[in-house]
Formats: sequence, structure tokens, C-alpha cells
Amino acid sequence: MKPSIDLSKLYKPHPRQVLFHQAPQKGRLFGGAIRGGKTKAGVAEGIQLSIDYPGNVGIMARQNLPAFKRTVMVELERYFDVPLMQGGEFAKDERGNIRMMITQHHATDHYIQFWNGSRIWYTGLGDDTRGLASQMGITLGWFFIDQVEECSEIHFNNMLGRLSLNLKDIKLKYFLTANPMPGWVKMRFIESCPDDFIYIPSLPRDNPYLPPNYEEELRKMYPEELVKSWLDGDWSAMEGGNFVFSGNEVNRAIDLDIKPEGEKHLGIDISWGGTDENVAIVRQGGKVLLMEGWIYRKEDAIQSVDKIISIINEHQIPHKNINIDAVSGGSLIYSELVKRNYRIRPVVAGEKPDDETKYINQRAEMYFQLQKRFRDNSISIPDDRTLVGQLTVLKYIIAGERKYQLESKEKMNKSPDRADALALAFYEPKIKNPQIRWL
Repeated sequence: MKPSIDLSKLYKPHPRQVLFHQAPQKGRLFGGAIRGGKTKAGVAEGIQLSIDYPGNVGIMARQNLPAFKRTVMVELERYFDVPLMQGGEFAKDERGNIRMMITQHHATDHYIQFWNGSRIWYTGLGDDTRGLASQMGITLGWFFIDQVEECSEIHFNNMLGRLSLNLKDIKLKYFLTANPMPGWVKMRFIESCPDDFIYIPSLPRDNPYLPPNYEEELRKMYPEELVKSWLDGDWSAMEGGNFVFSGNEVNRAIDLDIKPEGEKHLGIDISWGGTDENVAIVRQGGKVLLMEGWIYRKEDAIQSVDKIISIINEHQIPHKNINIDAVSGGSLIYSELVKRNYRIRPVVAGEKPDDETKYINQRAEMYFQLQKRFRDNSISIPDDRTLVGQLTVLKYIIAGERKYQLESKEKMNKSPDRADALALAFYEPKIKNPQIRWL
């Protein structure tokens, strides 16, 4: 008797997910907004294909392995302890042990093995050491790329070229998830749909398992462009403006494998009023080690000072490597730190930059220094949606004498506190009026 498998307690697809699973096309793109159930559907489809075709081979991937483990792997692990059933009872081997659907997880070589000979490899497509190159000899029956907009089109094409496994009655498939962003995914799959391919949009409101006020709360949190992109699935929302950072650049930097080297640096953004945050970010080399936010009123300034000192001491940050926003409430915090002998650098966003030929002020200069980090792949940031959102909506204009100037915070309707702290942490202005010590 053929073993049976009950996955109903692990996955109950909502109507849009059902459309995704039932689509007859070889290629499928599912999603178009956050929290539409994209990753769950992709993992479930890969599991089903592994069950339906004994000896099937597939790959699940994301841009990098840390991101994969934080999202896709969490879903995949839910299927690790599924028993095989036979005649209404647990199927058992010759020793009397319960037979499992997944018989092995090889964490070093990055694959899981099924009882029927099927195998799922997993990888980070952009990883140099354990990425796609290590799997190039594999012939695939299917592949799944989560958040494909983060990935290179070259990596996608390489995967497509591996899709040629010869099994009885097999239907070769690939399926993708994405959030709306400008780039090759939009051009290839949205603006001109390929043959034997379907795009199935799914929005947060299509997911009945989210809290009733989930979407409403996000609409309050994010700027207009991100609301249109992340919540309404608008593929054009992030186009047409002079954005300092592209969505792909920012997503690529999430948990990028960068070794922390050299001295530590600290950026501190001070904000009072409403729901604005005070934010401290610690980095070592190109890697962000800590991002901590808190809200204090003006009368709680001393508590903010104590918190900052605690971070400085805990991470042993040289005073010369500390930048603090010294505008408004920040000037009070800065003065108190100086009184306590913390010789840190005050940054006033509106003051003259080092390079007056390119930038209107220090704010523009420090953000374009940060931009170079993202474009050089020399920065690793945490997977924080608020930080990502603040970075990807920042715009610039070309002001007088062809100088860069950032869009005002008033136009953004919300202060980008976490982005500002990140820019401060990576800002390295020239030392003005250095103190000379004679030997």
C-alpha cells in the first residue's frame, strides 16, 4: 500500500494561493505585495512536487543564505517531522520505527532528502562560497526563488538552464515570489509576460490569517510610495523619482556576508516629538552590529545620555568614531555627553560639506557616502522593514550650481530616524582643525 501524507494541519491555502497551486503554466510569479502568503505557497509547492514525483530534484533559493534561513527555511522546517501514514496508522520500517516524509537534513551540504528519493537543495544565489556555482551540475525538475527581485537575472537564467530532469510524467516548473520593484523582473514578467507563464498578484488583504488592523497600521507607518508598492502591489510606484538608493541595492545588503573588521563606529540620531525615535547604530567595518531605537521626551534627556554611554562602553567605541545629530534636541544630548568627557563629533545636517562642489550640505554628503557603500556591496544591514522603507523612499534633487540636495523631511511626512542613524554611523568627514600633539 502506497504511503499517505497529511499536510492539512501545516498549510491551508487561501483563495489566491489556491490559484497559484492550480495554475497549469510552467512558470509562475506569485505576489506583488508583502504578507500575501508568498513564501508559504512557494515552500508548499516545492514539498508537493517532491511528493508527487519520486526522485524529483528541486532548488529553493534566495539572494543570500542568511536571508533564506530567516524566511524560507523557517517555513521549510515546519515539514521536517511529518510522518508517513499507511492504512490510517503510522507507517513503520522493519525495526518498528515511524517512517518520516523527510529522512535527512544535511545542513552542511544544504539539502533535505525525502523517503521516495526526492531531494530539495537550498542556496543563496549571490553567495560566493556556497551559492549556485556549487550546484551547477544538478539537473532540476523545478526551482523556487523567493524575492526574485533581489537576485540577478543571470542567476535566474542559470537556474532555468538546469530545468531538464527526465522523470515519468513530470511537469517541469519554476515559481517565483517578488515585491514590486523596478528592474529586470518587472520588465521580463510584468510588462511582457513570457509564453507558458502567469503572474498571480496577492495582496495583504487576500491573506485571511493576518490581524484585522494589520494593513491599516502599515499604511500609517510607511510613506506613500511604499504603501503603493508593498501594500497595493503597484509595480510603478518606485519609479519616476530620483531615489538615493534602489530597492535592489538595499535588499542585497540585508545580512550580506561581510566580516566585521577594524574599529567600531557609532551613529546617533536624536528625535523628539510624536512617534519619532532616537536611534543608535553600531557598525564595524561594513557590518551593522546593533540598531537600537527608543522614545524619550525632552525631560528624559538624561536617560537618553545614559543609554548612549552604555552602548559606547559596551561596544568599546573610540570617541573619535562617534557621530551624533547635533540639531535641536540633539544639541542638548551632545552637550551633556561633552560634559561627561565624551569627545564625540557633532554633525549638523545643514552645515557645509567637505566637498562643496557636489553637495549642498552635510546631510546630502553623508547619504551619498552611504550610497557608495550599497553600490560597492560593502555594507551589511539587518533585515528591518522600517529601515528598508526609510532608505528606499529617500529622494534627491539637483539644486543650485548642480549640487545634490536631499528631499526635505517635511515632504516625507515622517522623519527617517533609522536611515539617518545609519548614514551617521558610516559618515567619515574630514577632520577639521585637528588638535596637534607635539611629541
